[in-house]
Amino acid sequence: MSSDDDDVEPRLRAVQSYYFVDDDDAPVSFDVLPFQFDAAEEVPSFKKDVYLRGLADGGLQNVYKQVVAWKLGLDGDSPMITVLCTEGSWIALLKPRPSYEETVRPVLITVEMLHFVRRSPTVSEENMWGHLGRVFDKYDVKPSEDDVRNHVRLIKLFFERDPAIAKSQTLQLFIKEESMEKIDETGSNDLDIKQPFIADYKEREEVVEDDNKQESSNDDDDEEDEDDGDLFDSVCAICDNGGELLCCEGSCMRSFHAKLGDGEDSYCATLGYTKAEVKAIKNFLCNNCEYKQHQCFVCGELEASDGTNAKVFLCNNATCGHFYHPKCVAQLLHPNSRNEALELEKNIVAGISFTCPVHWCFQCKGLEDRTQEPLQFAVCRRCPKSYHRKCLPREISFEDIDAEGIITRAWELSKRILIYCLDHDMDLDIGTPSRDHLKFPRTSKPVDSVKKKVKELAEKKRRVSDDLCVNDHMQKSSRKVGMKGSFERSGFEPEKKKS
Repeated sequence: MSSDDDDVEPRLRAVQSYYFVDDDDAPVSFDVLPFQFDAAEEVPSFKKDVYLRGLADGGLQNVYKQVVAWKLGLDGDSPMITVLCTEGSWIALLKPRPSYEETVRPVLITVEMLHFVRRSPTVSEENMWGHLGRVFDKYDVKPSEDDVRNHVRLIKLFFERDPAIAKSQTLQLFIKEESMEKIDETGSNDLDIKQPFIADYKEREEVVEDDNKQESSNDDDDEEDEDDGDLFDSVCAICDNGGELLCCEGSCMRSFHAKLGDGEDSYCATLGYTKAEVKAIKNFLCNNCEYKQHQCFVCGELEASDGTNAKVFLCNNATCGHFYHPKCVAQLLHPNSRNEALELEKNIVAGISFTCPVHWCFQCKGLEDRTQEPLQFAVCRRCPKSYHRKCLPREISFEDIDAEGIITRAWELSKRILIYCLDHDMDLDIGTPSRDHLKFPRTSKPVDSVKKKVKELAEKKRRVSDDLCVNDHMQKSSRKVGMKGSFERSGFEPEKKKS
């Protein structure tokens, strides 16, 4: 059986439940390895032996590889850490083994900080630490100064060589203060040291308030709010359109049109809140996240998602937000092997993490590379199916092709492509598939009423158009342009409402 290993190893692309050990089998953090900023650079020599251990292929393959370097990708929705094995291939790290998390906690916090700052260079220190506190909220000890200060060299490297990160005044201040502290440690006690860049978690709100009152403007606040919005879904989960959105801070990370007027252009049923109710919300959780009940993204059934009675489980990708029945996702990941699907199903129930099919191209099975346009993903809004831009079927088009009976199924945002794949019939009245796809627990209005409300809104607009003598051709064009235009600007330039 061991002779088959050579056939399997070349396909090793990612490892979950990972941990690293030295030649004495003692746990070590992967950041003891030399760091490679650019793939074209020569890997520095490294005398210590370090080995990657973990699971691959949905938990079916045990991994034991000697590794010699690591690198960090910040272009995607979440940071991508990879390690270089002695055979010359790079392996992605998905999720550490629970008992190993404390070992790599400091470097993971630093990596998350760099990723967040790169996406939001103008973000304030307060918002940055608020984000890190939410990402690492399962730890008893909140992210602290030591987590970041132990990795100053890594931060400085990215600050010097990454143009986006170089725009961050927050990191610039940190690097300067670190240099001052080093001078102070060597005996220059007469230096006037400024307020530390990183305060204790309980003190942060006070410190940032005092430091930023005179420096911040309303325009800066608006800019930071936009940056924070990149962490969440940039279109409404109900109608798949943009505009004024309320973001769920739970694990689903979805966004919604909260008030009826917000989704008028896309006939959105919305969450039905009043303006006063929205204003009173401090931290919004959708009903699914509040009551820990989520839908399986394959079959759509609503099930418990937390505790010992959990029936659906969250994909381990940090920005995914999709839940699955173990059986449903296992069958998608292993469609040609019943035994492998059964084994993965058991592993998921036992608590082993998994990556759902959204993060692999349906056509070629490759990963996304957002730095290369052909390898950027087009992601379906209704099911776990994604395509590389180069792999998109012709029928999933960015515009109508009347001669071939092809209708618009794809919209391009500045950072991603949203599609409805060919598994979903389009409702031409509303420009999307049927909107009966969401189920909320303990909701006073049945989900079936959503489709009815959408139809009523569409009919109302159609009557208004008839009164204004707009012909049928113009009505169709208006609907098409309305959907496409809002996708292009949603999440990046919110629509301004008339008073």
